[in-house]
Amino acid sequence: MGQKKVALVTGGSAGLGEEIALGLQSDGFEVVVCGRRQNKLDAMQARGMGAVRCDVADATDVQRLKQAVAERHGRLDVLVHCAGVALQRSSFVEADMVQVEEMVRINLLGTLYVAQAFMPLLYASRGSLLTFSSTLAQRPRAGSAAYTATKGAVEAFSRSLAIEAAAHGARVNCIAPGLVRSDIYLAAGMSGEDYAKLLQARAGEIPLKRVGEPEDICGLVSYLVSDKSSWITGQCFGVDGGAMLR
Repeated sequence: MGQKKVALVTGGSAGLGEEIALGLQSDGFEVVVCGRRQNKLDAMQARGMGAVRCDVADATDVQRLKQAVAERHGRLDVLVHCAGVALQRSSFVEADMVQVEEMVRINLLGTLYVAQAFMPLLYASRGSLLTFSSTLAQRPRAGSAAYTATKGAVEAFSRSLAIEAAAHGARVNCIAPGLVRSDIYLAAGMSGEDYAKLLQARAGEIPLKRVGEPEDICGLVSYLVSDKSSWITGQCFGVDGGAMLR
């Protein structure tokens, strides 16, 4: 048997990233995850994955992550960049700009740092990068202006990078989920009760009458990083239960 393909999932120790990492492991990849919470990383390591502490908004941390992947595996075939944060919704003129700047560093600069560090490895393997946007980038809601700006920038960057990557036989695509059950809002400070109310209210607005579950995203990830999608690049895929139709 040949060497296993290697996948890195940033933000892969919790929430949607964790489910994606487990899905790729089931698909036969050697999986490495990174995150900021050591207890979560330890749990993923116990499940047979490589786990590296990394803040994607710190360029030095990202370079350490690259070195760890290169030294341990010598290759990278798939990069799923899931790491990101949200803010509690508020009018933009009332937003805490310190928090906004932190979100920009993580959601946007983090994407740039990670892509610049790891694209050479993906070029060498003719591999695949997946980034994450949000349906809010195309259909924003009041109170989400700053978050929407970061995700719109990620979409534009991904399309542009896909052109450069194509010259090396590598691919770049983006996934834009609607509201998917995860811990991103809880991490932003929303209470469990308010989050449950949000899920219930939003489900009624979606044509398929439910919010997303992590497995709704994982299947698309598996397809987009496989050879079955080898002629797809520079695309952003909405996964939203039909929400963008309304």
